[in-house]
Amino acid sequence: MKISKIYANNDNFKTIVFDKGINFILSDTNGVGKSSLFKLIDFCLLGDKHFLGNEHFKDYIFYIELQISSNRYITIKRPTKSGKNIELKITKQKCILLDEKDFNKKGSLGIAKSFFENKVNYSINKFRTYITYFLRDEANQNDAFILNKYTSLHEIEYKTLVSNLVGIDGRKIRKKYELDEIIKKEDIDPSTLKTVQDELEKVIEENKTLITSHFIDRLKDSVAKYGSIVLDKEVTFSIDYNTSNDIEFGIKVKNDEESSTNLNEEPIIKKLLCFIFSSALAEIYVQKRLIKFVAFDSPFDGDNNTYEDGIYFAIHQLNRIGIQTIITSNENAIHNPANLSEIKNEYMTDYFSNGDKLMGDF
Repeated sequence: MKISKIYANNDNFKTIVFDKGINFILSDTNGVGKSSLFKLIDFCLLGDKHFLGNEHFKDYIFYIELQISSNRYITIKRPTKSGKNIELKITKQKCILLDEKDFNKKGSLGIAKSFFENKVNYSINKFRTYITYFLRDEANQNDAFILNKYTSLHEIEYKTLVSNLVGIDGRKIRKKYELDEIIKKEDIDPSTLKTVQDELEKVIEENKTLITSHFIDRLKDSVAKYGSIVLDKEVTFSIDYNTSNDIEFGIKVKNDEESSTNLNEEPIIKKLLCFIFSSALAEIYVQKRLIKFVAFDSPFDGDNNTYEDGIYFAIHQLNRIGIQTIITSNENAIHNPANLSEIKNEYMTDYFSNGDKLMGDF
């Protein structure tokens, strides 16, 4: 799935037509819509309403067109006012459907998701669960594995997701936690306790066999590849079990031996490890039916961000293997004149400014 265009029934909104390869959306200042674009894409892809609950948007209807195969597109029409009137239409070519009355499906959020997933037929079910690993706004650039919405929840929530992403049956990982909770109950009778303990032992042993596979080996290689490209450093992706026999995921950059600084604690490194993980995942899934884009908000921003050329090279590498990239950035965060010139001449999808914002003033 690649994003083809996003538009609305209101002229205040800037229609954005995306290239199937590299897309840069630049700006000359903050507060003009770069970060809002990520929230809006998420909303159109059947996510939460976010800032669109604002009275200013009460009459807006947004449309997102997605390319789901070489000659097949799906448009999702979503009004902000009602969650029960989402419409979807399959077409064989790119279209603007503002005046279209005949959609293939209309209904609630649940109906829309079911129709979409049936038509797209992803390798992994429930695409909404995983999309934020590829659609990284600034709120989701602190940890490669723990999305912002999972920070206050039990760790099993994100560990189940990541397990599924890396080819491990997340239900088996979750089962261990569920058995732990049963054993902790004070009123459990001895017979039941013994049965659960025996089952837990079997689950733990079985789970230990799950972290070795060809898929995981390929992902480790891909993480190392993009780590080298982006940071010019050794980056490792790991899966193991802790002393409680719970699964643990790690992605780390090797620290410079002569330095006393722990690079993995630096905000810019954490941010770029998210970019590296998203890129590696996209590469591993490129031949499968799954999301085929990496969208990243402001990767060039941040103190001590000396990795511009590596980020830019990684974007080109993703393009070479058929992954669409959508990158937002303040123009002044791109310091290499050659990169900026090439972006403006070949890859600039849009430019936001105080006089030309994504959705006007509100």
